[in-house]
Amino acid sequence: MPDESELSANRNPAIEKMMAILTEIERQPNGLPLGKVAEAAGVTRSTAYRILNSLLAHDMLRQLDNAHFVLGSRLLSLADSVTVGALGSRVATAAQPVIDEVSRTLGETVKVSVNDRGQVVVVAISLGRKARALQAQLGEHLPIHAGAGSKVLLAHSSKDEIDRVLDSKLPIYTERTLSDPQELLAELEKIRQQGWSNDPGEFDLSVRAYAAPIKNRQGQVTAALSIPFFADVSRDYEAALLYSAQTAARRISDML
Repeated sequence: MPDESELSANRNPAIEKMMAILTEIERQPNGLPLGKVAEAAGVTRSTAYRILNSLLAHDMLRQLDNAHFVLGSRLLSLADSVTVGALGSRVATAAQPVIDEVSRTLGETVKVSVNDRGQVVVVAISLGRKARALQAQLGEHLPIHAGAGSKVLLAHSSKDEIDRVLDSKLPIYTERTLSDPQELLAELEKIRQQGWSNDPGEFDLSVRAYAAPIKNRQGQVTAALSIPFFADVSRDYEAALLYSAQTAARRISDML
């Protein structure tokens, strides 16, 4: 393993200065003016000015009315991408009161899931009180190609992620599971266009579900809200479940 002196010699000076500036601003919740930033980070005012402008351009920092610099919103989206724990915690906190309300109203179970490196993880649930309400488990892992919530997350994944899933062998759970790459690709495009997803029995022919995307402040889909239910219900009731899923997902998005 290389020693500290060797590591230091191979570091990028510009990035080292940038990190020094971010570290100093992180220590001051109320922000720092240009002169204090330069002094605390040990760089000249002109160097600090150029680095600060670059960080502002990428939303890593923002400037308050008093000209002080504080950390920017881009850091939140980067933090969301680190682990399912960070993202799942934020989404679950915002979602729980909303899905509790929806579950009480409908009597059905409501779930919120996120994509964790190619697997879907349930990060929040509210169990329904109806005698026939379906069950769900917090922390449950689900395949990303089957199920209403899973398909919402896959539909809004990167092209590389979608290609990886389509190139893999997709397990078949029922006759309605989409395992053909072209059929699944068409389904994902449909989900993006209509703004919601349905499960017509991809895990169990007697179970259905509707799901809608939850978006962060940048408009990126970070989670999916789904409502599973038994198949023997009326079309009007299905329409009410879809409306509830979409409305609740929008409410949670507004809170993120």
